[in-house]
Amino acid sequence: MTLPASMFGTELRKRREHSKISLRRFATQINYSPGWISRVETGQALPTDDFARICDDALRANGQLIALAQADQPRSIILTPAQLPTATARFAGRSQALDQLHALSDSAPQDAALTIAIDGPAGAGKTALAVQYAHHVAAHYPGGVLYTDLQGWGLTDEPLDPGHVLERHLVAFGVPAESIPPAIEERAALLRTVVAGRQVLMVLDNARDAAQVRPLLPGSPGCTALITSRRRLTGLAVSAGAHRVEVGPMAPGESVALLRTAIGQLRSDAEPAALEALAERCGHLPLALRIAAETLSLRPHRTIAAAVADLAGQGRLDALAADDDPSLAIRTVLTCSYRALDPEVARALRYLGIHPGRVIHPATAAELLDRPPAVTERLLDALVATHLLEETGPSEYQLHDLVRDYAAERAAAEETADERRKAIRRLATWFMYSVDAACYALAPQRPIELLENPPQDALTFKTADDARQWCDSVEDLVVPLVKAAAEQGLTAAWQIPARLWNWLLLRKPWTLWIASHEAGLAAATSAGDVQGQAWVAMNLGEAYRQSGHFALARQHVLESLTIRRSLGDVHGQAWAETCLGFTATDEADYETAVAHFRRGCDLFAEVGDEHGRYVVMASLAEASGYLGAPDADQLFETALDLTEQRGDRYAAGTLWARRAGVQQSNGRLDAALQCLDQSITYRRDADDEWGIADALDRRGQILSDLGRSDEACRSWEEARSAFERLGDPRATYLADRLSSR
Repeated sequence: MTLPASMFGTELRKRREHSKISLRRFATQINYSPGWISRVETGQALPTDDFARICDDALRANGQLIALAQADQPRSIILTPAQLPTATARFAGRSQALDQLHALSDSAPQDAALTIAIDGPAGAGKTALAVQYAHHVAAHYPGGVLYTDLQGWGLTDEPLDPGHVLERHLVAFGVPAESIPPAIEERAALLRTVVAGRQVLMVLDNARDAAQVRPLLPGSPGCTALITSRRRLTGLAVSAGAHRVEVGPMAPGESVALLRTAIGQLRSDAEPAALEALAERCGHLPLALRIAAETLSLRPHRTIAAAVADLAGQGRLDALAADDDPSLAIRTVLTCSYRALDPEVARALRYLGIHPGRVIHPATAAELLDRPPAVTERLLDALVATHLLEETGPSEYQLHDLVRDYAAERAAAEETADERRKAIRRLATWFMYSVDAACYALAPQRPIELLENPPQDALTFKTADDARQWCDSVEDLVVPLVKAAAEQGLTAAWQIPARLWNWLLLRKPWTLWIASHEAGLAAATSAGDVQGQAWVAMNLGEAYRQSGHFALARQHVLESLTIRRSLGDVHGQAWAETCLGFTATDEADYETAVAHFRRGCDLFAEVGDEHGRYVVMASLAEASGYLGAPDADQLFETALDLTEQRGDRYAAGTLWARRAGVQQSNGRLDAALQCLDQSITYRRDADDEWGIADALDRRGQILSDLGRSDEACRSWEEARSAFERLGDPRATYLADRLSSR
């Protein structure tokens, strides 16, 4: 294509020379290069609208230069680009994201260009989604469809320079290479001129950041820029009004559908459970799913269950790779993201890879990273921005399973074993002291000595509610951290579960309670720490008792009592005797229970523990009441007075519940109801949700026995709802009871 003689160029030169302005001086004046101005003046390049306007203003041409520039523009573009790659074969899922893209397009204003940024983690199928959508709507863009891989996250290639991309786009529209200006601003202005009045779809795939994309955006109404990136392009939302569409791992149903489409109906139907497990092992990530499906397709006699086994353990990243294309591997795409990180952010990812629990909090991350809280927050934000970390709630984060595998792999390769051990030690120590402070705040009336010399950054709590909320938020970390501490032989391995007692007593999370104490007991035993063994064994016995496993309860408490006697620990013996009495009471062996409680009461009196004394006195009153002892009521009153004196609402609630049991056994149902109502009142004050639910369940049974069925059902429904919130299996039992009435 040869440009026609440039009327604009001839007039520009005439006016410039008439004004006695040199080429170099004029270039400085309008901020364009002398070479570009010369090319325009000699007709070797076309002026852009911006260039014509600036020249017109500088030479006071009163619009004449602008008019000549418009006259010089070619009347049509020779080419209409259609550059979309082939859509992904057997595309499945992402219906919600496609609907969102169509909705944005349908509701776009008519007087502005539309910019959509699709962001998400590596392997989430952003490109496949963008290309699929672009094929759906390509017919609505008669001005052309451009596609460019910006190479923002390649393993070896550098991200494409925006100036080079602009040149590609201009050439795609038929602009001669010799007419393309050298400066990026001029190229961007020329592209806007070329697409003006045309409906053009521009797919900009794999963008590194907003700066790479911003010069490429079309400005004309009717044009759409569809961008994909592993980074949240927040800058585009601010500067260009871009709409964000975030894609992450697929929903379980979608990922199973993708596998089914790729593997085939017959094989999928033969192993439905294995198919779901395979989707889970792939983390519901489209790239991982497609690799796993393709591997199975190439091996028609291999079972899906065998493929699931291949993805177990540490070999998952090795298995999720295409044999003939190194770029199609989970490790490769994650490496591309990892290498683009700032060194300090990359270090943060490595250390998060050794975080024991799934849920990561800024405070726990700060201990692992050994960085101040403000710095840690910035590092977490940087990982979230690149979709290597997911923000799952207020101050809560999680690593995707495959990212966690990769981060742990990098930590093992790049951090010394000693540094990794120090990180776990920092976290376990901080957590132990924070748990200690939290559980003291929950029940300061219980005489437990706080750990000495807490670290400066250990948490403190002003109220019991603050302490409870914190314990609730970190419960998923307890068991894995105890196990990690046990591997290093740290005292925290048994101190953490033992010092979590007050929260465990309130919340009754049986699985966590038992698992953490079993790990803590094993750690204390391995370390030869007999004091730790005694403490944890007794707490473990109480967990087994409260969850209905009486033989195991007695076994562990007797183990604790034996150790306490050998150590001459009178206070420990008092609690062990009391716990044995609890078990005997639950088994309706009231005479044995009374004997244990009386021994416990004497031992508490010997060490001067008033809290232990009224706890065991209330229990003694209960067991005596079942035996019909004449002093049972007096024992109840004495114990109640002691709980009131110390402000122990939890103990008072428990006491009234025990008294209700005695009244019920003696046939005094109305009196039992009154006791349960008192128990609920005290337990609400103590935030004892499990105790409230238990009292409501028992209240419903008594109301049912009294023939007050409607009231009974309401009480059971309240109990069911509470147990469901707590994850207690009694919720299912109560639901069955309610459905059968």
